[in-house]
Amino acid sequence: MADINEQNDLYPSMDDIEGLEVALLNQEEDALERDEDQDDAVEGIGDLGRARRKQKRRVRRVKRSAGRKSAVRRSYNAGAKSTAVKTGLTRDLTSKGQFELRRQQLPPEIQKALKDARMQTVDAAIYTIENIKDRSDIDLMEASDDKKTGRTNLNRAQLDSGKYFLLTDIVLEYAHGASEDDNDPADFAFGQFAFPPQMTNGTFEMTLGTKVIVPEISCAVFDDSDTTKRKFLYKLANPKWLKPSMDITPKLNMPKAVAGDKVFNPAVKVTLLGTMTEKA
Repeated sequence: MADINEQNDLYPSMDDIEGLEVALLNQEEDALERDEDQDDAVEGIGDLGRARRKQKRRVRRVKRSAGRKSAVRRSYNAGAKSTAVKTGLTRDLTSKGQFELRRQQLPPEIQKALKDARMQTVDAAIYTIENIKDRSDIDLMEASDDKKTGRTNLNRAQLDSGKYFLLTDIVLEYAHGASEDDNDPADFAFGQFAFPPQMTNGTFEMTLGTKVIVPEISCAVFDDSDTTKRKFLYKLANPKWLKPSMDITPKLNMPKAVAGDKVFNPAVKVTLLGTMTEKA
């Protein structure tokens, strides 16, 4: 399986920028030549005079093109090293925008499939619901998991072959039953319950195989008071690629198991949001 190069700069390529500048220059030169041809016709300049002027135009175009490319390279190199420029490129981007910015990090065969429209990008939300009764350290996705509505939409805690997922947001939600007999988490109203102290004071982490995707962070990051966004959502400042056929392992670690009066069969739901490749 081809690997993803996450070290690639989040910046357009030199060829892309240079190509745009040359195209603009050619448009300028074409407009100038049209104006000069009209002037030649009005002034009655003969064929020899026109040939000489066309030669001068070619020389001028070559010189201007070389100068424009040199200026582009200087500006490009300065911008590519600028933290401010890179930060500006990524600010307020949607998940789709983050994906497009990182498209060049995908394996060549996936990039080609997207370009040829054999694959497309789609919004994705991978979720798993896990009972946490009497448990304090929980793997929220496991290799034994099978797709089942109300439980998870991922088999074996892995993406299918050929699918690449850019993870941009994580949602962590909590709920519990109304009685001891209310023990099916698929019936619970996730997102309506505040975190219990055991969760707020616990940590969340996530790995892909042996690679750290999210280091141990406080679960409190999911429980903020920003009413402008979805509740219990943590937006990654550094979106990460999830690759096919590798174990996705989000973990919840709490100082002690959730307990309390009228707390029956506590459960959590983790949802991974982002953009994923899919067959067209």
